[in-house]
Amino acid sequence: MKKHLFIYILLGAFLTMLCISCKTENKGNGSTRILTLGIRNESNTFSTLPTTEADFKTLRGQDVLKDEPWAEVCRNEGVELIPTLHAYAWPGGIVERTIFEKYKQEILDSIKNAGHLDGIYMDMHGALHVEGYEDAQATLIKEIREIVGNDVLISGSFDLHGNLSPDFVKNINILTAYRTAPHRDGNETQTRAITLLIQAIKEDLKPHIESVIIPILVPGEKSITEVEPLHSIYAQIPDVAKAEGMMDASIFAGYCWADLPRSAMRVFVVAKDEKYADIAKTKANNLAQQIWDRRTEMKLDVPEGTIDEMIVKAGEYDKTVFISDSGDNTTAGAPGDNTQVLEALIKYNSKDAFVAGIVDNDALRKCVETGIGKDVNVKLGGKVDYIFGKPLQVKGKVIYLSPDSILKTPRAAAVVDIDGIKVAIISTRRSFIEVRDFTEIGFNPLDFKIVVVKLGYLYPELRDIAPVHLMALTSGFCNLDMRTLPFKHVSRPSYPLDLEMNWKTP
Repeated sequence: MKKHLFIYILLGAFLTMLCISCKTENKGNGSTRILTLGIRNESNTFSTLPTTEADFKTLRGQDVLKDEPWAEVCRNEGVELIPTLHAYAWPGGIVERTIFEKYKQEILDSIKNAGHLDGIYMDMHGALHVEGYEDAQATLIKEIREIVGNDVLISGSFDLHGNLSPDFVKNINILTAYRTAPHRDGNETQTRAITLLIQAIKEDLKPHIESVIIPILVPGEKSITEVEPLHSIYAQIPDVAKAEGMMDASIFAGYCWADLPRSAMRVFVVAKDEKYADIAKTKANNLAQQIWDRRTEMKLDVPEGTIDEMIVKAGEYDKTVFISDSGDNTTAGAPGDNTQVLEALIKYNSKDAFVAGIVDNDALRKCVETGIGKDVNVKLGGKVDYIFGKPLQVKGKVIYLSPDSILKTPRAAAVVDIDGIKVAIISTRRSFIEVRDFTEIGFNPLDFKIVVVKLGYLYPELRDIAPVHLMALTSGFCNLDMRTLPFKHVSRPSYPLDLEMNWKTP
C-alpha cells in the first residue's frame, strides 16, 4: 500500500513538473494566443443623429491586421493572433441597439470558438453609448469575462476622451490611453497596449489598476496636451509608468458631450501586481490633484468669440485664417449640417472664404443634376440638426463635382460658389482634417483668406500649417460652454456646472 502511495506521489509530481515545463515552453516557443476585437465610437448623447450600421466600417480576420504596427509587434514576438470583429464609426449620436447587439454576439461567438486563449486585446475608443444600455462597454467586457474566466488577461487601448466606468474597469487587467490631444499617438497607444499584454503573459504578472475619478467636464478644446496646464502634467506619465512595480499610467480627459453618470476626467495607474497598489494609488492621486488644482487654467488656446466677432477679427490678419465652427464639430458627434457660419459670411459679404463642408446629400444630388458651370438654387443644411440649425436658401454656381467614380462613395462632394464664398457640400458626415480633404476636390486651403471647418481644435496636419486659428463659439450639440447644455444624468457636483464645489483626492 505504501509502495503504491509512493508511486502515486511520484507520478503526481512528475505530471506537475511536466505541466509547468509545457507552460514555460509554450510561452517561449510562440504559442501565446491573443484574440483581438473592437467596437469604437464616440457617442454624443445630445445629438439628434443616431449612429447606425451604415456608419460603421468593419474589418474581420486578416484584414484587421493589415499594416497595423501592433500586429507586427505580435509577429515579431511569435504571438498567434486571432482577430475577430473590429468595428469603427465616426463620432455621432447614440449607437442603435440592434447593431451593437449584432456586433457583440459575433464577438462573443468568436471567443467561444477560439479555443485556448492567453490574452484578449480590445481596440476601443472608450466613449461608446448604446440605445437602451446603461453602459454597453461594461456589458460587453462582462460577457467576455464570463466566457474566458479570470485567468485570461484583457488589455485595451483607448482614446483619452473615453469615459470608462468602474463596472468596465473591474473586468480589464491593463488599459492605456492616448497621451496627445490633438491625437498624434494612436499607433503608439495600440502598440503599448499589446506590448504590455505580451509582457504580462510572459512574465506571469497579475496586473492591478488603481483609478481616480476627477469631477470635471472639459471639452477637448480646453484639454489640449500641447499647452499648459496639461502639457506638464501629461509629461509626467512616462516616469510614473517606469516607476518600481508600475506598468503604465493614463490620464483621460473624458468625453463631456455625453449626459451620463460616468462622464468625468480620470487617472489610471496600472501596477504589475496588487502588492504595488498603494504606490499606484499615490501616483494616481498625485496626478489627479494636480489636474484639479489647475482646473481653471484649462482654457482655449486660440482667440474665441461669436461667429460675427471671429469674421471681423479675421480681417486683422494678412494671412489665411482658419475658423472652427465648434458647435457643429463633426469629430465630436455633431451632424455637420448647421448653416449659421455660412449665413454670417454672406451677411458680411465675404469674398474669399471656403466652408468645409456642409453635409446635405439632397443638395449634393441637386448640384449633380444641375452640372458644373451652371447656377443652382438650393435649400442647404438644417435637415438633421433641427434644434440649433435651419435650412438656408442659397444661390450659386456649381464649380466642382467629384468624378463619377467618387460620387457613389462617402467622399462625394460638390463645391458651389456663392458670391465669392466657396462651399463644399458633402454626402456624408465627415470632417476636413487633412490637407488632402481639400486638395482632392481641387482646392488649397492656404489660397483663401478664411477657411471654415466643422471642428473644435484643428487636427495635427491642419494645426501645423494654419497661420491663424480662431474659435467660433457657435451653438450646437458640441457647445463649448458646458453650462449651456441640458445635463440631467451626470454625477453632481461637477466642475464647471458647480463652480463653487470643493474636491480633494480620496
